[in-house]
Amino acid sequence: MTNSDIKALFESTFATNYYNFKPHFNSQEAAADQAIMFAKMAISSTEEIHGSKIEMWSLEMYKKYNIGADIPKPSIMTKEKGKSWFDGKLVSSSFFWTRYRQYLAQVKEWPIESIQGIDETTNEIMKALGNPHSHVPFDKRGLVLGFVQSGKTANFTGLINKAYDVGYKLVIVLSGIHNDLRAQTQIRLNEEVIGNRVDKKGNPIGVAQIYANTSEHIISSWTTIEKDISSEHSGTSNLNTPTLMVVKKNKTVLESLRDQLINHRDLYNLDIPVLIVDDEADQASVDTSDPNKSEDPKTINRLIRQILEVFNRKAYVGYTATPFANLLIGTEAQTAEEGQDLYPKDFLVGLPKPKGYCGPEEFFNVEEEADDDRPSLIRHLGKEDIDVFTTIKKKSDADKFEEVPPQMREAILAFLITIAIRNLRGQRKKHNSMLIHTSRFKDVQSSVKDEVLKTFEAISHQIQYNPNSKVIKEIKDLYEIDVLQTSNNWPKREPIFKWKEIYLELKEIADKVKVFEINGNSKDALDYHQYKEDGLNVIAVGGDKLSRGLTLEGLSITYYFRNTLMYDTLMQMGRWFGYRNGYMDLCRIYTSEEIASNFEHLAVAMVELRKEFDRLTWMNKTPAEYAVKMLSHPTMTLTSPLKMRNAIVSNIIYSGTLQQTRLFDTGIDFYQRNMTATENLIKKLDFKKISFGRGRTNYYMAENVGAETVKEYLSDYQTKGDKADSQRIKDYIQLANENGELREWSVAVVEGGANDKTEEGHYPVNIGQISLKSAVLRGVNIPEPINKENNIDIKAIVAPNQEYIDLDTYKIKDIKDRVEKRRFRSKDKGLMLIYPLNPSIKSFKSINIPFSENLVPIGLAISFPVSELSDTDVYQTNKTV
Repeated sequence: MTNSDIKALFESTFATNYYNFKPHFNSQEAAADQAIMFAKMAISSTEEIHGSKIEMWSLEMYKKYNIGADIPKPSIMTKEKGKSWFDGKLVSSSFFWTRYRQYLAQVKEWPIESIQGIDETTNEIMKALGNPHSHVPFDKRGLVLGFVQSGKTANFTGLINKAYDVGYKLVIVLSGIHNDLRAQTQIRLNEEVIGNRVDKKGNPIGVAQIYANTSEHIISSWTTIEKDISSEHSGTSNLNTPTLMVVKKNKTVLESLRDQLINHRDLYNLDIPVLIVDDEADQASVDTSDPNKSEDPKTINRLIRQILEVFNRKAYVGYTATPFANLLIGTEAQTAEEGQDLYPKDFLVGLPKPKGYCGPEEFFNVEEEADDDRPSLIRHLGKEDIDVFTTIKKKSDADKFEEVPPQMREAILAFLITIAIRNLRGQRKKHNSMLIHTSRFKDVQSSVKDEVLKTFEAISHQIQYNPNSKVIKEIKDLYEIDVLQTSNNWPKREPIFKWKEIYLELKEIADKVKVFEINGNSKDALDYHQYKEDGLNVIAVGGDKLSRGLTLEGLSITYYFRNTLMYDTLMQMGRWFGYRNGYMDLCRIYTSEEIASNFEHLAVAMVELRKEFDRLTWMNKTPAEYAVKMLSHPTMTLTSPLKMRNAIVSNIIYSGTLQQTRLFDTGIDFYQRNMTATENLIKKLDFKKISFGRGRTNYYMAENVGAETVKEYLSDYQTKGDKADSQRIKDYIQLANENGELREWSVAVVEGGANDKTEEGHYPVNIGQISLKSAVLRGVNIPEPINKENNIDIKAIVAPNQEYIDLDTYKIKDIKDRVEKRRFRSKDKGLMLIYPLNPSIKSFKSINIPFSENLVPIGLAISFPVSELSDTDVYQTNKTV
């Protein structure tokens, strides 16, 4: 045996024993020590391995398997407060889960922390399910909140493997409403649960590569890659043995499945435990009927509930990244034939964010930090592009798309640059995808695809055969002005290359890009597996088929102009979330200012919703005890109106939050009003000049200010948008005052620091009795708005730690969590920060208002202590809970 063989044996022995021992020991360290002892024994006969090498391997195991490190825990609300029937020991050395875990580690080469995350979260979900060996009927219903494109399928695959290990006989996976997604899920589960897939040479694919099925571990399936459940294709296997079904959420399919299950139950007197996994549980599964009109449940919802009613022992687990509709289901909804509705009465699980996952936080500044200077990956569409698609309103308008508009062309060039750079970074033969999503109409998609193909072929030809063409100059300019600038300023620096290297790579790849139309009209298919040897480079033009479930491998460039006013639809259409290791800096989203703004608001909403999960878990609440609250938007809604019948606006509570203005009007009255209101406030107060921390920023601080003075100012001060709404904040302060909170305030005016300069230098400001050397510079890198009628968004205005200038910095210096820091603020005291803003930035210059040292934009931020009142923001909630 070579050294590498011996090391591999050492690690495999360690891994097997560590996972087996972990549930039985009080600490990770104790389990690891025991596993290392067994690993040493496995190679003990190999004399040529020096002891120091074994010790080094042991240290590697501690590091690789995160021994002693905190694995992110899921946030869980559960009805069951006592000891569960399930324990991790039940599956620590089981057949299906152990095989799947080893497959992820050894074949897929997943990071250890990702596998441990699946193990931890699926154990918690299993605890909330019924015991399949119990003869007492049970009916468990829950919801798992994941992230878009984050590996939810891997999580429920782990859950299914564990379910079979502990005795569940039947697992039904409800997989979307399209054949493509159902077939994709069937392939995945055949490979990673059933273990029956082989390649053309007869070699095993999937978990069978770890070890093959034994006679005691055979899982039958009533569905195949090609065939769903149908009346012609009835299930033949006995459901008393483990069975898996992957079915579409389709009326005919579910009716046939229901009837066949009833037939098997009656024919064989079946009483088996069943687990139903509902992928994309907010799509089609939620009942939109009106109980006030005595309407029957809608078709898909009705059929899922009828299938559950076939069994006495049943568990339903929904998976979604957009849980709004599911959390608004009526908790008491029930009918005689269908039983209870699908409200997650027993448990809610918020999956932790996977390591390496790029979600809303990576694309948007959801924490609203003024010092977040990452270059934006959003490219706003200009008038020419927008005009093309705003005229296309029905499928008969398909012929109006006559040529590729300028920024769609730019997006195509950016995609070519991305492929070239990824190749040069060592990611050659990886999949690369570009998404073009502009219409739900298939005829329009066909027109777009035809024109994109024509344009791309012309570009490709010029790259390959004409080094002096205008196209080459276009690409070079885009590379040097956009790509290089962004990559050089990206927080995680990746390798960059000279134009000559990029150009040579472009010539190699220009004829290797395919243009696919992904819809029911086209035979094109995103079969990445078919191209796994060399990688697929594809521009995918589509609509709804690309907006849910279907994974776009290596997605880097998105051209998106398909607006919606519903949170859940918007989030699902944003396919650019996912894993972008080594090329996040190259990703781009070409979309309108309005859509980008809506996405950013949604990103904040999702972050707040997850915080709410954490808070409810900490409070030991159950789904039935407490309604999860969801952030509201002035024009967007959480989900379709039919799914929102149970939604009401709850109290507006800002406990433990920082509220800051970032939106500004385009009219002069707005700025004059706020300047006057601020001058009037300042004239009433006594200010003392202070400094804070190591920075050069000065503050003018007034302490012991009464709540009435602050509320009066908020009545006069005007805000835009809903996140930091001066009137809602004033109402909250009034509510807090009535409960003995927020009666005393500190008010600080922030002066521009030494670095707050524009090309013209400092911008002095006179405001009341205070004269500032310079206004505060914010939004300097934000481009001039394309649509001058929109509000100006200068992003965050509060720099790190500015909201703590009135606190004892020694006490909070080691605390990273912002809410924890705010706990050091007395619930009776708030802090209001006033920011006279420098009007010399592009955004403010574009509105042609005569700003001067006596008239500048005024930003406002308020840091709230943690309150004894409940809730945390502007939300809609479920009135039936």
